[in-house]
Amino acid sequence: MAYKTRGDLAAASNITRSEAPLLCDFVEERYLPFVRQNKRSWKVDQGNLERHVLPYLGSYRLPDITAGTLLAWIDALEQSGLSYSTCFRQFWLAKYVLNCAVHWGVLASDAAFKSAGMPARPGRSPVLLELPELVRLFDILKKYPYWASANAIRLMLLTGAGKSEVLGARWEDVDLARGVLAVPANFTGRRRLIPLNNEAQKFLEKLPRYKGVPWLFTTSSGTRLTYITRDWYQIRDEFGHPELRLQDLRHTFANVLVSMGVSQSELRTLLGHYKPGALELAREVQRGECFHKRFKENRA
Repeated sequence: MAYKTRGDLAAASNITRSEAPLLCDFVEERYLPFVRQNKRSWKVDQGNLERHVLPYLGSYRLPDITAGTLLAWIDALEQSGLSYSTCFRQFWLAKYVLNCAVHWGVLASDAAFKSAGMPARPGRSPVLLELPELVRLFDILKKYPYWASANAIRLMLLTGAGKSEVLGARWEDVDLARGVLAVPANFTGRRRLIPLNNEAQKFLEKLPRYKGVPWLFTTSSGTRLTYITRDWYQIRDEFGHPELRLQDLRHTFANVLVSMGVSQSELRTLLGHYKPGALELAREVQRGECFHKRFKENRA
């Protein structure tokens, strides 16, 4: 029974700590049945809960989960080797589950965990690929011509477009005659034009189209492709750069443009919402790494 009124919530607050359900029981009996009916990505929630949340927090009773409990759990996840972004998703999933318990009156209030926040992301400058590395990455991507995810990553490399821009692109947005791809800008909501160089145009000309499917990149069932992370992890491991992020491809493209003499103002025009400062930091780090490498080689 779902509690919805203030009276129900007040009654729920009288539940003793020993009577409160364990998180694992609440997830199984209340949360998962709810999201199966109301959330398209419920299987993702279920997998994350089973792999990362319940093994640590499942045996806690709901009132015993505090801000300190959540932070200790996140620290344990980071120590296990999970990336910051993965830990970030698990943290907010756990808080969402707890907030559902409060909303449904199973938990009296969110006072115990409300103040918990995800620790700040540690600083990391973008990784910039050199030309030989770019060529090698393209060669790896070409090995998977039937992977929509690999083709989407190729277009990102060829245009400097963001992941959401590429995955949201439709065939009606492609104008090969003018050499542009029109996509909605992520933050302004207005469409922006992405220039298509010769290689990008040739790539799109060969990309298969399917009748009745508007998207450039689709799943096997013809729906829009939205998840490419797993394939990207496999590709970057084969590439030998397990630390490489998809966002680094955009920085690499920007670095190539700057090396060709493109100004910062032109860079913003070509790449839309882009902060050249991040690229400058990466270039400084890259120059410093090259200097230290040459210094060590000369000493040897």
